[in-house]
Amino acid sequence: MSRLSLVIGLVSSLLTFSTVAFGDPTMVSTSIADRFDFPVGGPNAEGCQMSRGFNVRGHLGEDWVSAAGPGAIYRAPVHAVGNGVVALARDFKRSWGNVIVIRHAFYEGGQLKYADSLYAHLDKISVAEGQPVSRGQEIGLVGNAHGLYHPHLHFEIHRNTTIGVVHTAAARSMANYEEPSTFITQHRALKPLPGKMVVDIRTYTMPTFPGIAAKPFYTRNAVTRFAASNGGTRPSIFQTLFGH
Repeated sequence: MSRLSLVIGLVSSLLTFSTVAFGDPTMVSTSIADRFDFPVGGPNAEGCQMSRGFNVRGHLGEDWVSAAGPGAIYRAPVHAVGNGVVALARDFKRSWGNVIVIRHAFYEGGQLKYADSLYAHLDKISVAEGQPVSRGQEIGLVGNAHGLYHPHLHFEIHRNTTIGVVHTAAARSMANYEEPSTFITQHRALKPLPGKMVVDIRTYTMPTFPGIAAKPFYTRNAVTRFAASNGGTRPSIFQTLFGH
């Protein structure tokens, strides 16, 4: 058995102890992403088109609409672009509206890497923070940011997992952001691995304005702190084997 398979199996076994753990549920399990697809129009964005593209010095994501005409994408299903776990699922009001951020773990060039996918201006959120999701799973509906914009999906990919919904948390550079469509096109096939692994979903920056209370946390797969006296640090086994 390879070391990686042994590690994944060990972590999967440890998940059974989550009900007796202490502290905030920041460590959660997720399947490793085996590929990435588009967030609307099925895996290949059929019937959809980009109305506004990515610009690292300006618009840090892509806006997706229906090819059928203005407003036709309103309340269309939005899908997770890859296996992952929901890191944020809240109404951020202001210019964001309802937002979902999914954290993905994947292998690229033999290295374990992380990326966040962001889905904004949603009409409805169908998942909860801490919930594992599968590629292609419906997570919400396209909206208009509470009437602020014409209906569209604003979609981003972050290499830097501290950003969340706060663009000022990191420099506007390709070290922190990805051009979403290019990222998906380049990651249509990744090395599949069985089992699950553990990721920390509390690495993002939160905005300072009020009114963004979290919904109930999804706890059925939570890997919380194993001792109340650990000073708030994650369990050393996860640091050693899956260090961020």
